[in-house]
Amino acid sequence: MRKFVLAGVLVLMAGGAIDAANAATIPLGPFNFDSNLFGDVLVESDGGALSAGGWLNTTNVDPGNPGYLTGANFDTGLANLNGDSTFYPLPLPPQAFTIFYSNPISNGVGNDFAIVDANFSMQFFEGYDIAVSTDGVAFSPSQWVPDSSGISTGVTKTYFCFCGGGPSQAYYQVDLNVMPLDLALFGIAAGDSITAIQITGVVEADLIRVAGFQAVPEPSTALLLGLGLTGLAAKGRRRNRS
Repeated sequence: MRKFVLAGVLVLMAGGAIDAANAATIPLGPFNFDSNLFGDVLVESDGGALSAGGWLNTTNVDPGNPGYLTGANFDTGLANLNGDSTFYPLPLPPQAFTIFYSNPISNGVGNDFAIVDANFSMQFFEGYDIAVSTDGVAFSPSQWVPDSSGISTGVTKTYFCFCGGGPSQAYYQVDLNVMPLDLALFGIAAGDSITAIQITGVVEADLIRVAGFQAVPEPSTALLLGLGLTGLAAKGRRRNRS
């Protein structure tokens, strides 16, 4: 019986190791993101009113939905969340952007995910309201994450900005900041996972991504996996000798 239990544990752990191996590291300055944790589906509560006149891209092409805020890169985004009156002649309705993740983000050791923000300008009122969901339906109470909490990555990008329906321009050269967040802040228990994140912003917030960090295996897990694989290898050698 113990053999079957050990075999089952090893299969599960090996499966997790394979998933981890398939995930590429997406670096951004000192931060390492998991390529599987950049989201797949984007729901815009305003029906695309803001994105139609506020997309960002490193190439002069509208990335479209879901490409505004998904994809394992930092090449696209949305400018002026909640509509800067400088660019939008008519008031826009309040927006909520919900990103769904086919690969859940787990509450592991330390910070689990982060907002990536384009630092066009640092205003005291800029920031994001963030809520998370374990099932994609019910969301946690939102948490305010101010721009001032951002950590400079030392990475600079130049974006075309189609702002307010005017001609897109390529002189928006900006630094990218990262705002790391721990899922425990949202009441998510250790080991539990989320499948959706909802973002609202204030005037002039410029969002690039909300993505999960590359997980660091706990020492006990890595040790157990190593011992299990070592045991299997030893058993294989004994069979070959007989």
